[in-house]
Amino acid sequence: MIDPRLNHSEQGFPPRYATEARDALAATIAKLPQSAAAKLREFEDAALSSEGAVRVAQERRNEKLRPITMLRQAVAQSTTPHPANLERLSQLEPELEHVEEMLRRFQAERAAANMLFGGIQRALEALPSNARLVQVPAPEPKKGMTLTAAREAVTSLTRDIHALETSAPTTEEQAATLRAAIAKRGEAGRPRMDRTGRLKTDAAATAQAAALAVMCWAFPEAVFERMVEDGALREGGSLSAAEKAAALATLRASLFETELLEEALIQRDGGTRRPDADAFAILGVRVEAGRAARAA
Repeated sequence: MIDPRLNHSEQGFPPRYATEARDALAATIAKLPQSAAAKLREFEDAALSSEGAVRVAQERRNEKLRPITMLRQAVAQSTTPHPANLERLSQLEPELEHVEEMLRRFQAERAAANMLFGGIQRALEALPSNARLVQVPAPEPKKGMTLTAAREAVTSLTRDIHALETSAPTTEEQAATLRAAIAKRGEAGRPRMDRTGRLKTDAAATAQAAALAVMCWAFPEAVFERMVEDGALREGGSLSAAEKAAALATLRASLFETELLEEALIQRDGGTRRPDADAFAILGVRVEAGRAARAA
């Protein structure tokens, strides 16, 4: 017999983790500014409406399909199909093609609506509990600005961010990282005397690993120099970690502003949203750390 404690459907209530996640999401949604909350409800309504539209379209398709299926079977089973069956089939099949095309369109709209609403939900669920959601005024698109131009700017900024994120640290930072790694490995190779008077080191997976740890402890500078000779350091970047962080912050702020503009253009001119569009730009809110996070 199945333990009812392990079968939540039998008990008729969701598991605790699901309830906690639902409550956390509800608390986050409750913090949304009024305009963003209204927009989120619109997306939810669109997702629900698209489900209903697909259901109705499926029923219509099935109604059309049933008599056509019977006629097709009758024609296939007869060596000399009745002309009336062929004529009726020729009348019904275009109607079936039409309702199936409508069904495909509604299914595509449902997929887009669910992707949009689900993506925003996941973004809200990922926020820390102390996050603040601040409304951002929608930018006024300049005359002649197009959605295509805005998306080209998004692509360019995204490319710049990726290039900066993956750029090499400076030579000095790479050297410092290598020295720190050698020092950390050297700690495992530091000899210690146990209670019996024998020297020992921390356990290592293999004899080679143990020998490397001892070398890093006894001759850290020699290990460093030899690794540099063997090409451990690649060509250094031009920005320090602090400079890179500042540049990335500027680029990400520009990207957010551009995505706000993209959403404003969609609101003005229409168009579909990108699957990877920023959920908070769509809602028109900026995420800020709470007091506790800023104090830390």
